[in-house]
Amino acid sequence: MNLKELPKYIEGLMPIAKIPLTWDSMGYTSASFNKWVSEQSFTGWEGDLPTEEEAAVIVKLLEVKPEDSLLDIACGYGRHDLLFAGRYGLKVMGIDISPGLIETAKRFAKEQGLKIAYEVKHGRELKWQEEFDYAIIVFNSFSLFSPEDAPVVLQGIHKALKRSGRLFMDLDNKPFNCRYGTSYQDWYTWPGGLTLQEVYFHQDISVEVCRDLGLNTESNQVEKFISFKRIYSKNEICELLSECGFRIDKIYGGWDLSPLEQDSPKMVLVGLKSA
Repeated sequence: MNLKELPKYIEGLMPIAKIPLTWDSMGYTSASFNKWVSEQSFTGWEGDLPTEEEAAVIVKLLEVKPEDSLLDIACGYGRHDLLFAGRYGLKVMGIDISPGLIETAKRFAKEQGLKIAYEVKHGRELKWQEEFDYAIIVFNSFSLFSPEDAPVVLQGIHKALKRSGRLFMDLDNKPFNCRYGTSYQDWYTWPGGLTLQEVYFHQDISVEVCRDLGLNTESNQVEKFISFKRIYSKNEICELLSECGFRIDKIYGGWDLSPLEQDSPKMVLVGLKSA
């Protein structure tokens, strides 16, 4: 497919608002996605803040100590883990569902001479028993777990943490999404291609659908990735954490640690293992 044929192809796609909400159809385990991510340098893939600043916030709120252990769920390519292990002296275990991202994370750790353990694993498959001082789920990744998997993930984290262990999370803030909406369509360019990203927010069920349609201009191949996010309110996430054995220690309206308000785009929180 070439650029001239792309508009007709897009026109024939199912409207994003009508895509069935089936979490198992997400593209993070597909061969094409993993080949793509394993070839990237990701030097520009950051979160809400530069990675160094995000890591500093996490370290501050978790009150970490050198030689303590940290579990990074949905670790991606390990951008925070490199700092946790290299700068802050933590023993890090990272898991992600994407083989390509884990391959890239291992490569980056090796290049920096860091001993970081990585496994390809879904968050619902945690089997550790009181092995970690801290756990984190960042980049809004907890929202990627289906409503059925979300409590299973938290229960697994609860078991994996030592007594009084701490969990750090960042999430989109539901009142902000409901007020301002997150439905949009935009084009992005990257080395060797371009991507059309479409996002649609189902307000009635608080689920965001994202479809990325990427055209590799070198091979003329089109790749399509779909993901779903459950958007939580403060009360919803606090209730879920409580049901899974955590109590909220700190909660903010973003990485700048401002107060959480209706207009806050993000929630940043720390939960303590309490049972």
